[in-house]
Amino acid sequence: MQSLNSLRNDFSSWDQFVTLSCISGRIGTTLISTTMWTGVSLQDLLAKAEVRDEARYLFITSGDGFYETVDLDLIASDARIMLCYAWDGNQLPVDHGFPLRIWIPDPYGMKQPKWITAIEVIDEYREGYWVERNWDEVAQVKTNSVIDTVAVDAIIESGLHRLVPIGGIAFSGARGISKVEIRVNGGP
Repeated sequence: MQSLNSLRNDFSSWDQFVTLSCISGRIGTTLISTTMWTGVSLQDLLAKAEVRDEARYLFITSGDGFYETVDLDLIASDARIMLCYAWDGNQLPVDHGFPLRIWIPDPYGMKQPKWITAIEVIDEYREGYWVERNWDEVAQVKTNSVIDTVAVDAIIESGLHRLVPIGGIAFSGARGISKVEIRVNGGP
């Protein structure tokens, strides 16, 4: 068993910029944001925990009665998965999970417990809180985009074309965005 002080003092911490989205939110709302998270790699923590060979999952319980199951194979395959205790250089705010929360790239926040009170290593899969209520078992972030700036006061003349600068946001979880295509008035 590890205490929060042990996590902070006995393990190497690291920072990463994380964008986290609520399954109920869309880009441009307050239910998606990017911040710097600080915490401990779950891979490092589990390596020191001497997990039994037959173990397959972590069962995470939260102070608000929420619970979720995380596959150990997922943790083994992604070093970015972490237990977070700080946010933008400060103690993790209560609204965002103090004293401890998990961060997993790609799923919505509904799969990422906040206010963690216990982490149990288990052999058999248990449905999480929302899965028991028939929500998506994987909850992978859907690709989402929005145009939020159209600079009609900054039109660029280019030969026969008039260009209007636009800006926006695109997000697809851990998969990343390689390009954004825009079509105006049925054009190419």
